[in-house]
Amino acid sequence: MSTTDKATDDPTDDVGRATVDFDHHAGDYWEQRHELWAEARRCPVAHNPRYGGFWAISGYDEVAAVSRDGATFTSKYVEGAPEGYEYLGIMGVPRLQGVPSAMIAEAEGSTHVALRRLLNPFMLPAAVARYQPFMEQCARWFLDQHVTEGRMDAVTDFTNPIPAVLTMKMVGLPCETWSYYAQVFHAVAAYEAGTPEFDRAQGLMSEMIAGLLETAERRRREPRDDILSELVALEIEGGRTFTDAELVGVLWNLIGGGLDTTTSLTSLSLYHLEEHPDLRRRLVDEPELLAPATEEFLRFTSVNEMLTRTVTQDVELAGQHLRRGDFVMMSWLAANFDEKVFESPDEVILDRSPNPHLAFGVGPHRCIGMHLARALFAVMMREVLARIPDYSVDREATRFYRGSPQMAGVVTMPVTFTPGPSSGTERPF
Repeated sequence: MSTTDKATDDPTDDVGRATVDFDHHAGDYWEQRHELWAEARRCPVAHNPRYGGFWAISGYDEVAAVSRDGATFTSKYVEGAPEGYEYLGIMGVPRLQGVPSAMIAEAEGSTHVALRRLLNPFMLPAAVARYQPFMEQCARWFLDQHVTEGRMDAVTDFTNPIPAVLTMKMVGLPCETWSYYAQVFHAVAAYEAGTPEFDRAQGLMSEMIAGLLETAERRRREPRDDILSELVALEIEGGRTFTDAELVGVLWNLIGGGLDTTTSLTSLSLYHLEEHPDLRRRLVDEPELLAPATEEFLRFTSVNEMLTRTVTQDVELAGQHLRRGDFVMMSWLAANFDEKVFESPDEVILDRSPNPHLAFGVGPHRCIGMHLARALFAVMMREVLARIPDYSVDREATRFYRGSPQMAGVVTMPVTFTPGPSSGTERPF
């Protein structure tokens, strides 16, 4: 299936809407997506007739406007809504099936406020600083397991387990179970539905969900200082607590975000640095560059590439008339490569300034884990650049995500390097 039918100089349909025509689920989409979104930015708000029709939002200003206006462009997901149209939620066109609702990202109003208030003490900079020694210990220990051998899989042996262990600790799940949860969430993001890997992960979901609910029930009886204990006691909507389905949705969103996005950011950044040894050498020689480089890699990788919203009232955006009940798909990737905002957007500029990227979103649903993501990324990058700076990627064996056009990441990335000594770090969990 072809990804796109090339736009004409006057891309409008029979009702006068600006149009763009590409298939983000086609097999060749991944290789062409930067070109496709660059072309789409000619009309930063354009109607795509695929999959029942949706608006593709590709310009920086337009993506930011949609993200900031949660009342007009809602994130919520409701089946059979009484308003007479479907609330799509955030998970794609068509909506990704087979996974729970993303309760944090798809909650609105007082429930969303209550969730953010609950999570802030675990996610704000002061809390992240308290976790810093644990992150560093994990990074040293996991690298110790392979540093003397001179080879490892950078994803499965390093960038995946460290965020996963921290997520387990914060949520209140046994740290030793990190690989079990990572297997499920990694496969759902990395592989297409119908593949053996995806089907295997789906087969584990019911067991995993049952285990989460059992742990939640224990926290109701014996609360601890963790997120899960706070969640089971949280009162919403006039005093009720979450149903089991809602609780699973919150945990799915929380664990999935913790296990996947920072892993993908770090893996893709390491891949790019190996491809551009001059940039890697600068970061090794000038470690103070890591802070601005973090923002640049957030922009350049844009691992959460797209999200969807539902239009709740007729609205004008970039000269286009969007109607109540329409779906929109906004591309953080396209916005972060908008030439009107970023000079030479296809190039990684380690000290780019200013760098107003939208990798974490903006507005009421801005990523609540952004401070944690920055800290984790910095910890993992410092460990690699300090201890195995000459790592070499096996590019033929490296595999990238192809499960959903919304998420970019790396499935596996074997690397070799000059063997070094173990740090002797004690197992942190």
